[in-house]
Amino acid sequence: MTKIVNQFDIHSLPGDPKCKTALLIAPPVYDTQYWSQWSQPYGLLRIAALLKKHRYKRLELFDFMEVPPGKKIHRHRINVCESYAERFEPERPIMPFIISKPGDPDKLTIFKYHFGKTWSEFEEWLDAQGFTARHPPTEIWISSVMTYWWESVRDLIARLRNRFGDKPVILLGGIYSTLTPQHAAEFTRPNIVVAGEIEEANDLWTDLSLYDISPSYAIITPSRGCPFNCAYCAQKTINNGRSKVHFRPPDDIYNEMLDKWNRYSIRDFAFYADFPLWRFEKNFLPLLERIASNKEAYFRIHAPEGLDVKLLSQSQKLVDLLKAARLQKVYLPCESIDEEYIRTFNRKHVRLEHFIAAVKMCERAGFELRNMDVNAFVLYGLPEETIDRVVKSILFVSEIVGSIIPMLFTPVPTSGIYQEYLSFIKQKGWDRDLHMLNGKLYPFLEINEGSISDYIDLQRLMFMLNAHYRSESFRVLGDSLVASRFRANLNNGFGDFVAECNAFDSTKSNIPQLEKLQK
Repeated sequence: MTKIVNQFDIHSLPGDPKCKTALLIAPPVYDTQYWSQWSQPYGLLRIAALLKKHRYKRLELFDFMEVPPGKKIHRHRINVCESYAERFEPERPIMPFIISKPGDPDKLTIFKYHFGKTWSEFEEWLDAQGFTARHPPTEIWISSVMTYWWESVRDLIARLRNRFGDKPVILLGGIYSTLTPQHAAEFTRPNIVVAGEIEEANDLWTDLSLYDISPSYAIITPSRGCPFNCAYCAQKTINNGRSKVHFRPPDDIYNEMLDKWNRYSIRDFAFYADFPLWRFEKNFLPLLERIASNKEAYFRIHAPEGLDVKLLSQSQKLVDLLKAARLQKVYLPCESIDEEYIRTFNRKHVRLEHFIAAVKMCERAGFELRNMDVNAFVLYGLPEETIDRVVKSILFVSEIVGSIIPMLFTPVPTSGIYQEYLSFIKQKGWDRDLHMLNGKLYPFLEINEGSISDYIDLQRLMFMLNAHYRSESFRVLGDSLVASRFRANLNNGFGDFVAECNAFDSTKSNIPQLEKLQK
């Protein structure tokens, strides 16, 4: 029987910690694409620090997503909706997702993959560690991230039960278990579903000592919580309904970075937080000053989730310090340039002028535009969106910044948009089949304006505009003669000439004349 716990306390677990063995597992990922950079299971590594604090007898970590230096993450094709609780290989032939819109003949074929170490490697590792049915771990702690990755959690727990029976206490925590605890309890069946944070672990430093090979980077969580409640975000559920931002003392964060540099020679630190710039004068600025002044350790910092443009645009000193502290790339949200549309997301605190000002301030600080130093997220695939609105946002970002990060929309359970379209989601059965809500599968295609071909063209457009030659991308709306002639030819009838050429019948002499367009 699975128990859902909203306020978990480690003292509620039976047994003397000094006699207990804990196995910590970060599961593989089942998806169509996966970006493995910054994939360290930082929540699970804070749990490792918590268990060490309580003096557990033995701790072991198996991170499916761990990749040796210089290697690429393993992947192999798997079947859609097939369980790998017992199978090591997919049934043949391997069947992909077929995505189409009702009444539209266009189709998109996408294969699904297992990303990370294989099930065979996992079983061999368990054997090597001496974990058998007769000698199981006392507890097994499993992390979970995206709700649409839930199937690998299901298969992992089933494999553990097949191997160990009911002896170990299996605990599932993380984003998936927090956002959809009932789903996790019904479909993955651990002993305990931890819904929400484990408060005692929140400010602990991640424990990297469990890795056989020291990681080349570390993830830092400087704060927790967000004062806003954007309709596409579920941070309020993740943070137990709090709107207050809790920021760790800057000295504590810096000391963690210094410790990881001294122990593991780590220079690269990725900051993950809901709202890291909140009250930056008191919190983030002092930290950046410490990092910038340390010339010996020479840290490099990263903020892959992006920085809030409203707060960023309030302080040139903040942007200058980000540069001085060696922020490697700037990521800015520009979900859409339609401010009225953005307000429907309950994102009322940000205006387009904040984005433009933040970009200009980044350039003044020394971040180069048009060469991927500064990047902007464009959100698309939202329910009932128009293609024109997305195209305008793409062209705007390309002109102002020069580097577009395509971000397909995924409806996150408990978020405002998820709740708004819950009847549609339930009609499809996707409240149970959460993997179908993956943005890469275009869940709202049926109720959107564009066809699947239109959405593929949106991606083509973004990739084309991102293309670099001699360190810069092309400016469609720029003031060069090439850009001017490009725009003019879109409206002077040249398209009709090309259409006639495409329709040219080689058996007839009806090739269109270009001279009339040159007059």
